[in-house]
Amino acid sequence: MSDQPLTEAEIELALSDLPGWSHVGDRLEQTWTFDGHLRALAAATAVGFLNEQRGHHADLTVNYDKLRVSATTHSAGNKVSAKDTELARAVSDLLD
Repeated sequence: MSDQPLTEAEIELALSDLPGWSHVGDRLEQTWTFDGHLRALAAATAVGFLNEQRGHHADLTVNYDKLRVSATTHSAGNKVSAKDTELARAVSDLLD
């Protein structure tokens, strides 16, 4: 998978197949709401293991019952790459 930054058109095309995800600055982001803090923490842990398996690590933020996942590719100059769209798809498959 390439570390090359995606064009705006490529990002928009990828987002058309990633419901709930947004292009915010130079990142892809989505926030999930869970039934309480422990479920949000469990989801963050599951995403953390997924990140490790893929060797690509999204930023995870837990605020009580919410988990925000935010992905960018550092080796692409902190821009969105195919690594981020694929990670977003995998996270959605896990959490949706």
